[in-house]
Amino acid sequence: MSITKMHLLSEPDHVSRHSEKILDTRSLGVDTEFVRERTYFPRPGLFQFSDGNEAWLVDPVALSGQACLQQLISGIMGSAETTKILHSTGEDLEVIDLVGQAQPDPLFDTQRAAALLGWPLQIRYELLAGELLGVEFPGGLGRNDWCRRPLPAAWLEYAANDVIALPDMRDALAERLEQAGRLGWLSEDCRRLLTGKENGNNPVVRVKGAAGLSDPELERLDRLAQWREAQARQRNLPRGFIVADPVLLELARMESPDERALDGLATGRQRLGRRDRAAILEVLRAAPREFSRPPELAPLTREQRAEIKALQARVGKVAAELGVEPAVIASRRDLTRRLLGLPCSWLDGWRGELLGDL
Repeated sequence: MSITKMHLLSEPDHVSRHSEKILDTRSLGVDTEFVRERTYFPRPGLFQFSDGNEAWLVDPVALSGQACLQQLISGIMGSAETTKILHSTGEDLEVIDLVGQAQPDPLFDTQRAAALLGWPLQIRYELLAGELLGVEFPGGLGRNDWCRRPLPAAWLEYAANDVIALPDMRDALAERLEQAGRLGWLSEDCRRLLTGKENGNNPVVRVKGAAGLSDPELERLDRLAQWREAQARQRNLPRGFIVADPVLLELARMESPDERALDGLATGRQRLGRRDRAAILEVLRAAPREFSRPPELAPLTREQRAEIKALQARVGKVAAELGVEPAVIASRRDLTRRLLGLPCSWLDGWRGELLGDL
């Protein structure tokens, strides 16, 4: 598969010349490149779009602060007539929302579509393109610094290749899904992908090892995690750059913290800065709040573990009958959330019809 034309849109007049054709495309491949190693928010490096013949590479670094950038991204994503085709939404949704304040609706996720047909749940774009269309794309450039300028020609070609096959892949997958009676399943899944993760914004649940703390320790950890989250957002730094999870757990175990106790707590890259030390002591010395242990952090009983194991066997049987991976139907986390009475819309709809009452 070859790219007829590749356009780099790095100036407002470039956007003006090409926006109409992009917006008129009814089946549009979409991808993003970004950098996030040292920031809380992703740093957009490139937006890629393709109709299957041409590829448009929109430069958010060069167009930073230009109204045309936000207008183009929001216009594409908000168009009900244009199906946005992505291969694994991942963090792309966050990058799109950050720049365009919009979501790609309607969405067709080719990775999710392939999983519903029996391909591995995490199949890579270039492998699926090869199996579906017989094309070959070089890989290995996704982890580069996409915010550097100028971008090498090989990087631009790689970025264009990442979207050029998506429209044809969508057509091939949609035909197979229709034949299998599963196209509606994908539509459901894509709608759920756009709603975000349920209960995914509780900072204390994110801390690895939190479940092992006592209730008083967990209440202190909750205060610390809320503070860290606010600091990470405000300073645009990764959470671990503020305070690493292991250090956060040690802090939560302190009943009577003081400066001396903090001295030997963290060294090297995990060492606490003076400003943060004072703020942490203030958080820890505050009066305990009313707090209930999140269900996700409650230890499972023997009976609950046995029930989850039985549910996994049930899911495995259904998955085998469908010829898909069990995780396509339900993960252990999904089953645990449902067992604990937590929201889990992923197990509603077509999955609920297949599995019955859980």
